[in-house]
Amino acid sequence: MRAAWALAGGAVLWALPLWAADTFPDVEYFTGKAGFNQKVKGFLVVDDKEVRFNDKKGSNIFVIPLENVVEATRSREHEEGSFGRKMALGIFASKNAEYLRIETKSPQGAEVLVFKTKKEQSPGIAAKINFQRDAKKAAAPPAP
Repeated sequence: MRAAWALAGGAVLWALPLWAADTFPDVEYFTGKAGFNQKVKGFLVVDDKEVRFNDKKGSNIFVIPLENVVEATRSREHEEGSFGRKMALGIFASKNAEYLRIETKSPQGAEVLVFKTKKEQSPGIAAKINFQRDAKKAAAPPAP
């Protein structure tokens, strides 16, 4: 019985770092990363060190260190439907789209990465990124 408890305790301790990260599924990268021009669907992982964008298979596409994040903001835009869509659906042709913007600054340059998110997901992601960024800055020793 003690061996089972020890094994269960070890499994919990092993999984603790995984719980520290927040994963946000159904995110689509639009633009902003230098040298990366294609739209990709995947998910964002936010932890106390970085923001990772992974494809749907879980492979890292790119990583943004939190010390490079200036600000994460969200926006909602009303997208009108096309003429054909308006003719077919009438007042239901338009829709709202939510976007997450992550502004970064590093010695190599500055970027603004744009992601499209599911409805009501972008405020939580922006808040989490800004919180982790501020917590990392508060924990860092002051510069001499």
